[in-house]
Amino acid sequence: MGASESYLGSYALEANNNEPYFSMGKNTLKVPMTMHAEIRKNLCRSVRSDGNYRRHSWMYFEARTNNKMYDTDTNAVVFRQESFFNWLFGAKEPGLKAIVSCDTGYTILFAPEPTVESQVWSGKRKDLTWYKNHYAVDDCLALGNEVSALESRDAKRVYLLAGLNRFSYRKFPAPVFEGMDKFEIDKTTLYPIAVAGRVRKTEAELEVIKYVTKASSEAHRKVMACMKPGLYEYHASSIFQYYCYKEFGCREQGYIPICPSGDRCKILHYGGQSAPNDKKITDGSLCLFDMGAEYHCYLTDITCTFPANGKFTELQKNTYNMVLETVHEVVRHIKPGFTWREARMVCYKTLLKQLKAYGLVKGDVDAMYNAKIHRIFMPHGIGHFIGGDVHDVGGNASYWCWSDQEARDIDWYNDDLEWCPLEETMVLTIEPGCYYNDVLITPAKEDVKQGRYLVAEEIDKYMGLGGVRIEEVFIVTERGCDIISDVPRTVDEIENFMANPGPKDIPFLNAAADTWEIIPKENFPMSLSSRK
Repeated sequence: MGASESYLGSYALEANNNEPYFSMGKNTLKVPMTMHAEIRKNLCRSVRSDGNYRRHSWMYFEARTNNKMYDTDTNAVVFRQESFFNWLFGAKEPGLKAIVSCDTGYTILFAPEPTVESQVWSGKRKDLTWYKNHYAVDDCLALGNEVSALESRDAKRVYLLAGLNRFSYRKFPAPVFEGMDKFEIDKTTLYPIAVAGRVRKTEAELEVIKYVTKASSEAHRKVMACMKPGLYEYHASSIFQYYCYKEFGCREQGYIPICPSGDRCKILHYGGQSAPNDKKITDGSLCLFDMGAEYHCYLTDITCTFPANGKFTELQKNTYNMVLETVHEVVRHIKPGFTWREARMVCYKTLLKQLKAYGLVKGDVDAMYNAKIHRIFMPHGIGHFIGGDVHDVGGNASYWCWSDQEARDIDWYNDDLEWCPLEETMVLTIEPGCYYNDVLITPAKEDVKQGRYLVAEEIDKYMGLGGVRIEEVFIVTERGCDIISDVPRTVDEIENFMANPGPKDIPFLNAAADTWEIIPKENFPMSLSSRK
């Protein structure tokens, strides 16, 4: 590092106007910090529109602190900023605090002052002026001055972010700080307003999501290009992560990669500690790869299902086409004003029609829907919001038209999104699936109400196939929606692509020789020795 460089990081100022931005380097997206300033301005406007608003009100926020594991003094995982804090400020450091004037939008960030010890361990630290200039805030003070800053600005009411995430049913706890008793504290108003703000994306936010979705789409293509029987499931996740980071600067993933193959494709959240993508992929099996990268704490979520050897069997093709037609039917209905509950009904009933057309179920579709036959083959929701979290917060409090118990009584899978009318600039996924899981199918066959609709001898032919899931990412537009994920989707597109994938510019395992090969070698800077 040159003597003039004073910090380590990915934030810089534009040469022509000194506007701050985040970027991971050459050919990666520049995210202007004015994006977060616009978000804060919008949030202030929404808070002021509340009927109980009073002047001289401020909002108080805290960043996530360092994540520690057990009794160790080191971190086993990379620090990830709390999503609301990143949404508002774009700051990546732990332990920061901030206050924002609801009247004017005036923003003060509070950061640690550099110490000798911190610079020994973590490199040259940013000073307070750096934070002010690079995060597009009005001022930056040392940590510990939050209360005095509020008092000196005649703050009367302080809004704290606290509420229940109705998707996960986990609480977002209100921050507690010494001296808060000097102000009127409001813990109920801010959370639903902030959630509604995160649901509707700004144009700058949409550009970030499009970028990370493009990165993930390209990485899924790379995985398909390199796939062959004999690889392990973790090879798929490693190729995906390598390409996202190398080509697009996406260091982190939005979630643990889900990479089942064969019969394991029926496991919805495969890939975690209990099933760490550790199976050898066999000839004739399907791969169901659910992966999405993250950039500047915005992420995406794409699922591709395809045959490991590049050719679908007849039963695999049947299942795939059932799911693909379900995707297409839901997408045809998406438009502003359409509710997610309506979309779910379209999805589940379309899947039932497809299962009936291929002879796996019989009877009236509405009757099968009422008997919840769709849950046997698709035991999950149809999608979710995308943004700062993979299952992003969703729905304004004004859309909540039921009690928690009433929500659970409506159907098996419920959240804020259920009754939320879709609006322009919302970003969501649609992810129908069809799985052959004996845990659900065996008891259903024996059930008096459900068994009458199942064609057991036909279903048995599909057992062991695992399942298929197709997940697209879309933006709600004025007239419908734009799908921004871009991967081969039809059976023909997948088979043609895998037969002619183009250059493989990343390392892959030669299954026959059980050795690593690089094609072309000059494109990969490492030398990997034989694994024999």
